[in-house]
Amino acid sequence: MENYSQDLQNKIIAYYEKYYKSCGLKDFKERAKERLFEEQAESEKMKKLQKILRLNFNSSQKHFIFGAGTGGLAVVLAKEYNCQVFGIEPEALEFEIIQEKLKEVNLPTDNFKKEFGEKLSFLDNQFDIVHCFTVLEHVENVKQCLGEMIRIAKPGGLVYINTPNYSCPTERHYKIIFPTFLPKFFGKVYLFLRGRPTK
Repeated sequence: MENYSQDLQNKIIAYYEKYYKSCGLKDFKERAKERLFEEQAESEKMKKLQKILRLNFNSSQKHFIFGAGTGGLAVVLAKEYNCQVFGIEPEALEFEIIQEKLKEVNLPTDNFKKEFGEKLSFLDNQFDIVHCFTVLEHVENVKQCLGEMIRIAKPGGLVYINTPNYSCPTERHYKIIFPTFLPKFFGKVYLFLRGRPTK
């Protein structure tokens, strides 16, 4: 775990407490505290990803994070593998946390932009690997986002996408069994009956 300032740790916990509470999770405080160790989880994830992709991350590569969250992956790629790391995060508080994390670990903050994935400000053919973890289910236009990821990747580069499988009857945000085949209205009724927020 990076040794972040107490102010930044408090900001991370407050952000995730609000998020998990909005999903109706009773253990929201415990889950929020676990996010202080997100770099550790991201590090393990990157070890597995390298095996899947059959390559090693290194200092000659440029990586792009499509939806960087609170910046755990950015820190891991830069600190553990010495990669050049860029990315976007449209949500204001998450972007603020990224900026503070990068400053505290002496990484460039200008590499990350507060913008949406449907129209990126980054130039064509720049990145060796584009990472997209559980983001596409949140965007307005999936096709545009896919096009942008491909556009900024180098010829022969990789775009790695991880997203929920909606044929699997679980909901990863609410952490419950969920009939994913239901129309949206009935999904809301189901959540209401389960005592979960529907917004």
